[in-house]
Amino acid sequence: MRIYPAEIGVMFFCYLIEIFIAAPVCIIAEPNLSAWRLRPEISLVAVIYAGFIGLCFILRTWAVRVKGPVYIAMFKPLSMAIAAFMSFILLGEALHLGSVVGAIIICFGFYAVLWGKAKEDEENPEDLCTSTNITGSSNDKTPLLATP
Repeated sequence: MRIYPAEIGVMFFCYLIEIFIAAPVCIIAEPNLSAWRLRPEISLVAVIYAGFIGLCFILRTWAVRVKGPVYIAMFKPLSMAIAAFMSFILLGEALHLGSVVGAIIICFGFYAVLWGKAKEDEENPEDLCTSTNITGSSNDKTPLLATP
């Protein structure tokens, strides 16, 4: 972010790369093009989903501005564990032992990286890049995980 401080541009390129990765997989998984057409019974769900994706874009951009890109990248693996548990709770899918063990390992790694980053920031406070928050001040630091 020090080299290219435009958060919206960074997030745009993140989503663009995700589209380039996801589009071929989706076309291979469902080659029937008529299945991609929005039908009236699903159009409201598609609009709500698009709004949710837009909200996620705004939240990720704000988080990149406040804490930097390391924290945003760390949430990607955690989202897979959350999706597995949500599909178990909401859809009633089977939750296998491998999914649970994998989620525990992902969560442990997630918090280990966050802990290490917090320790690194404590040891080298002069290396912190200043971020501009909503009020416009450039020296406010907002902790992602507050420690008591």
